[in-house]
Amino acid sequence: MKILKWILGLLAGLGGILALFAGNKSKQKVKEIKKDIKVSKKKTKKIKKEISAIEETQENYKQTLKEMKKKKETYKAPEVSGDEADKYIKDFLKKRKKK
Repeated sequence: MKILKWILGLLAGLGGILALFAGNKSKQKVKEIKKDIKVSKKKTKKIKKEISAIEETQENYKQTLKEMKKKKETYKAPEVSGDEADKYIKDFLKKRKKK
């Protein structure tokens, strides 16, 4: 029985030593995972900044479209008599034929 206890104690000691060495590898893996997390957080921050910039430009485009629509609604063409319009068209056609 003493021999069996001695062998089991020896196996337990070897197992403990192996556990210590195996623990270092898991610590390295944890460090690598933490680095990956930091890198991914930086990437997400960068992407969020880009998205916010795009949203701002879209809002600016929407505002300019609203302004253009208002201008279009309020725009009135100058009143021109029929004779003036006829003269303009004749001159335009003459210039076009020369080209």
